[in-house]
Amino acid sequence: MKIDGTSLSPVGSVQATNRVGQVKGKALSQGADEVAVSEKAQVYQALLQKVKEISDVREERVRTLAEQIANGEFQVNAQKVAEKLLAQDI
Repeated sequence: MKIDGTSLSPVGSVQATNRVGQVKGKALSQGADEVAVSEKAQVYQALLQKVKEISDVREERVRTLAEQIANGEFQVNAQKVAEKLLAQDI
């Protein structure tokens, strides 16, 4: 028995058509994906958003220090500065 490419072509196209039809049918019957977010995750997201809205700069502290500097009242505590610098290295 001799098999050549011309006799297989119609069979292959019929099988391919059947497979495409099966895949389309499955895709339509599954519907859309759904995502459910837990209540804890929603609360976490809301808190995270509020934290992002808070300024990194303590404006009241900056204002107080700026006034002290402008009035010549700001005093640098060299001992505290040295302790902080040494604490960073350890």
